[in-house]
Amino acid sequence: MVLKMRIMLLLLAPLASAQDLSCVGCIGGTKKCIGDTTIQMLEDDDCVPCLKRSGKWTWPCNVEGLCWCWDSSKPKYKPALTSGLEPALTKPCDIFTEEMFDKIAPNAVYPYTYEGLCDTIEMLNERYDEKIFMMGTLQQQKQEWAAFLGHTTHESAQYTASREALVCARTVEKNAGTFCKPCDNNNFDWENRYCEVSLVANGQFYEDYCDKIVTPPYGCVCGPTTEVDSENLSGLINPNAVFFGRGAIQLSWNSNYIKASQVLAESADTLCTQPDLVATEPKYAWGTALWFWMFSTPSPGEQTNCHIKALEGSFGSTLRIINGGLECPPDAYGYHAEAVVTRLRYYCIAATVMEVRLMDFNGCEGLGDAFDRCVKTGFCPECNDHYGNPTMEPSLAPAPRMPTPKPTEWGSWRGEDWLTTMTRGNSAVKSVSSLFGSFTIAMAVALVVV
Repeated sequence: MVLKMRIMLLLLAPLASAQDLSCVGCIGGTKKCIGDTTIQMLEDDDCVPCLKRSGKWTWPCNVEGLCWCWDSSKPKYKPALTSGLEPALTKPCDIFTEEMFDKIAPNAVYPYTYEGLCDTIEMLNERYDEKIFMMGTLQQQKQEWAAFLGHTTHESAQYTASREALVCARTVEKNAGTFCKPCDNNNFDWENRYCEVSLVANGQFYEDYCDKIVTPPYGCVCGPTTEVDSENLSGLINPNAVFFGRGAIQLSWNSNYIKASQVLAESADTLCTQPDLVATEPKYAWGTALWFWMFSTPSPGEQTNCHIKALEGSFGSTLRIINGGLECPPDAYGYHAEAVVTRLRYYCIAATVMEVRLMDFNGCEGLGDAFDRCVKTGFCPECNDHYGNPTMEPSLAPAPRMPTPKPTEWGSWRGEDWLTTMTRGNSAVKSVSSLFGSFTIAMAVALVVV
């Protein structure tokens, strides 16, 4: 059986790349070529052929990143993908200051603290040679910051939402515990952020964001969840039993929680048993977004990530990695066409604060056209200064309200009527991402990573 499995893996594996050769010459002293069991199940001894270049075409050496060179004198952290750039001298939070943070997110709530963000970045940068927001030129550092801030303020509604609205818009505190009331779009009061009918009422089960086939070390153990108590806690679930969207980038699915936990907590158990830490602790609220930015790849065969694409100057490619299935391009008549607008507005705000030009929109089909329409019709006033020419007032105002012809104060977006009229998707969508609802500040599209 093992032999047959390895033959299948050999036939299906992609061709080797430079990243596969990391074990070549990994001999002597404290160096050891070991396997990454989060990708495939294997023993470290299986990686021995990868010490030689001649082994690069056979399993496991021909599977991207499956074997890697570990210096046993250091903690066992698998290196992040390299950008090929030199580390910068200026630290990330010397560039992005607390004053800038307050401009971008004036209404940020706990666990989204500036101190927590900086502490988590410093923790990761001390661990890895590839530094987040600290590679290349000062301009590249600022541009990466702007891209990250643009995406995460959009995903978290300017750092005001730590949990997916449809699953846990309002926590319920009872019996010294915290509980959530999962809802579907039809039974959710968006204006008051209240669930009228729970998805687990009358003995029903909730099992979104749970791929039961994926088990440790590839994913946290999960399964159908029902109400905690049919009497005192009717319609409520334990948030630590489900893997819905949380944190600055709305991390979702049991397969992603275990991977983020292995990097941030040095243990798979931490976020598998306590996923709600992502909604309550700065280290995990920020850390899961930073993990995704640095470690999540578009697909097993692509050796790139948001960090590298931002350093290459492509905002469009970062969006493709984050939510390309729904926004590159979006359905012209669905919610995500409007979600792209809010994402672009947040990105323009971040770029203005960081004092950088917008990066290109290549890599995400339709994003450049969406930006042009958004500015020309007046729906992206924050982007005017980045467009080249001031936005002209349109001759025919797009429904449902007149756009703002000139940039305005963007401390928050309260009172934006058009935001509340967006067509909202169903949070049960499992392919790539789900809609997590409208918020006080703005609509937020929660990320469901692949």
